[in-house]
Amino acid sequence: MSLSLPLLTIVMGALDGFNPCAMWTLLFLISLLLGVKEIKRRWILGIVFIVASASVYFIFMSAWLNLILFLGFVAWIRLLMGFLALLGGGYSIKEFIFNKENGCKVIGGKKRQKVFEKMKLAIQENSLFLAMLGIIILAFAVNLVELICSAGFPAIYTQVLAINNIAEWHRYL
Repeated sequence: MSLSLPLLTIVMGALDGFNPCAMWTLLFLISLLLGVKEIKRRWILGIVFIVASASVYFIFMSAWLNLILFLGFVAWIRLLMGFLALLGGGYSIKEFIFNKENGCKVIGGKKRQKVFEKMKLAIQENSLFLAMLGIIILAFAVNLVELICSAGFPAIYTQVLAINNIAEWHRYL
């Protein structure tokens, strides 16, 4: 079976987006933004969070891609990545079946509460600039932690990009 790279990108992005760490963050952010009375401010802060999150993922994916390109297409690296992906997938399935809480294991309850409180403070900041700065810092911090939950998809995807003979700017796009 063969997929076009754009279709594979959409499929992998959709699969990567459904992880418990990302879901609790997004739900909390949406609930905070719905509490913001000024619609323009709500949109600005939401867009800032999305752009900052996308930037973190782009930086991470670029670093992953460059590492894979630097190491080359060594067969044992592909086998190791495949094995790690299978282990991670098996662990996720086990957690889904046997752990009904299915929350984010990376950020526990107390750490999550701290993040929630900091997000509340950032959004409630009177200065829009300071609120945006707070949202950017939190988006970077939260997304770096969330990458632990979903490191497998970027690793597999960047391996596929490295194997395909496409222009460098296409890889980054």
